Amino acid sequence: MYSRVPGAPPGESRALVGSLWAGPDAVLTGAAALRLHGVELPRATPALRFLVPASQRSRRSAMGFETVRTRRPPTRRVRGGVGVAALERALVDAGRFRELTRAELMGVTVAVLQRLLTTDDRIAAEIEGGRPAGTLGVHDGVRAHRGGAWSCPEADLAVAVEGDSRLPVMLLNPELVAEDETIIGIPDGYFPEAGVVLQVHSRRYHDGLDASGRDRWVDTVERDNRYARHGLVVVPVTPTTLAHDLPGFLDALVEILAGRAGVEVTVRVRVNAA
Repeated sequence: MYSRVPGAPPGESRALVGSLWAGPDAVLTGAAALRLHGVELPRATPALRFLVPASQRSRRSAMGFETVRTRRPPTRRVRGGVGVAALERALVDAGRFRELTRAELMGVTVAVLQRLLTTDDRIAAEIEGGRPAGTLGVHDGVRAHRGGAWSCPEADLAVAVEGDSRLPVMLLNPELVAEDETIIGIPDGYFPEAGVVLQVHSRRYHDGLDASGRDRWVDTVERDNRYARHGLVVVPVTPTTLAHDLPGFLDALVEILAGRAGVEVTVRVRVNAA
């Protein structure tokens, strides 16, 4: 394949050109492979890394292509005419090669698990089978998903609360019911002893219409009033605040919980919620 335009080829064709450069035994991995798997990434990652058998040599090109030798050849998939590593290998390699930050890796991990593109067990097996260096973000994402996080901002919130020794245990996505067994809702986060609900308000994750034709954003905001009617305090937070003023938000949350000390909470968590 040849291009009349100097420099690196644009878009998906770059991965195809890179695979021709890397050779028939090469397998694309890392962030570039995740993108071909249909995974949305938080930012562009210019490097394209291809895994090759240990019998071959590692090399680099001026266009940002690189081959890396491996003694553990990945399971090969074909996406857009390019041989790519299985999603789990690509995800963990994005951490091993430092292509994504720990926080970004956590968010992507939650996203692929929530979309059922892979499973906790398959990711764990991939981590155990290779180098653990750089995989903390993947561990964070798996732990947050197992704890009930449904989105990247919720995962960020869960990790932040868990890491703050001033805060009690927060439940993720619990089903709350009133004394008459009426379902109140499923908040993003909940402190049961204080009756404090945390809601991550993001248009990105609550956009569009639901199955009944209701605006998801309007329904999300109106749901806050439902919690308040049952004596719960709703603390809203946006992904922007979590990203840029997390310490300030946690300080405010500590004060709110302290002000709710000793309050009687009649709302309960339904243990057998799905």
